[in-house]
Amino acid sequence: MMMKRRLLYVLFIFILGACSQQEVEEKSSKTYDITLEDVETVIAEQGFELENTELSSEDFFMQELNEMPPEVYILEGHTLSVYVFPSEGEREKGVQRFEEITAAAELVEHKVYEISNLLVFYVNNDEKVQNRLLEALKNLDVST
Repeated sequence: MMMKRRLLYVLFIFILGACSQQEVEEKSSKTYDITLEDVETVIAEQGFELENTELSSEDFFMQELNEMPPEVYILEGHTLSVYVFPSEGEREKGVQRFEEITAAAELVEHKVYEISNLLVFYVNNDEKVQNRLLEALKNLDVST
């Protein structure tokens, strides 16, 4: 009788472990592709106004990263660069490329936001605006 109970207990633990492992695998295999329209919407909902601007090949925050050009805006008088990569893995490669390009450079104050397939640079050191932008972008993070 005691042996049966132990066997059932071990089997129960094994099943629970297998179920939670499957749940983790399902979560990590899902992709949440954020679009540029999604970004524009949540930023507008936060009360910001985006102005389109031209790319400058000399600005580190406006360069292509792994053949992905950014959409560049003016937000509160400062540059906001939005890269929408095809996947989270591609975004990570883009970040790596940015770090390689800027390794020897002295960059101006900026904030980096990485969410799913999205990479955003905001060239400004105003914490209030940075926090509002972060709040807006958090609404895109559907994976949590």
